[in-house]
Amino acid sequence: MYKKESLEKLLVLIDEICKDNNNLWFRKSLEFKFSGTRTNLYDEQVFTNTEKIKYYLSLSPELSIDYSYIPHKTLRARLELDNLRMEGVRLDMQEKKEFTRFFDYLVFAFYQVENLINFYYYDLFPVVDDLIDHLESIEGTRFRGNNSITNIGDIPIATKIYSFNKTFFNIKGNYTGHTIDNLRKVRNEGVHRCSILAKSPMEERNNLQKFLKFATYDSILSDLTKLSNTVEGEF
Repeated sequence: MYKKESLEKLLVLIDEICKDNNNLWFRKSLEFKFSGTRTNLYDEQVFTNTEKIKYYLSLSPELSIDYSYIPHKTLRARLELDNLRMEGVRLDMQEKKEFTRFFDYLVFAFYQVENLINFYYYDLFPVVDDLIDHLESIEGTRFRGNNSITNIGDIPIATKIYSFNKTFFNIKGNYTGHTIDNLRKVRNEGVHRCSILAKSPMEERNNLQKFLKFATYDSILSDLTKLSNTVEGEF
């Protein structure tokens, strides 16, 4: 629970931000937030005050992965924020359902996977046609480019994960690639479906089910760290 003093400091900061007409978007975002309407948490301007907010709130979670090597300020802020959210979920004992807490942890981990892999390919292949050629050349891929692909965001994350895993984690006994791809599947399946799989009798052919049964907070963090270290090592 946050201390009253910290929250009062946060209110002062919010009041200061809202008084500036240039931050009208922020005031409206707060109104939408508390009226039940979801706003875009990844708007670039949101991250301008990330460090101040972290200071005033005295957040208990610490960054578990060092993203200081990311040169793009906004992307680095996204990664750090999702990492803090991930670790915050791990510490949130107010959530009564353990699997719901773990599912949220996995989803925030996936957001970091997605941004890291997009960053890797965007920097490696600034021209999207070059990226398409590379992805098509990966052994076993079903991906084929088309005229509708104009930027890296138009390419399915599953394709990029497959290519990345083939390049860096295609070694027998290395399960980091499996973790990365299963995080994608978890995000796609949703909490209800995943909770059913985790509780059901084991089916040998269901890789996601096996992942959910044996994955832990520590194993996810370990593989996410390996992914980050791999990306960092390429730049």
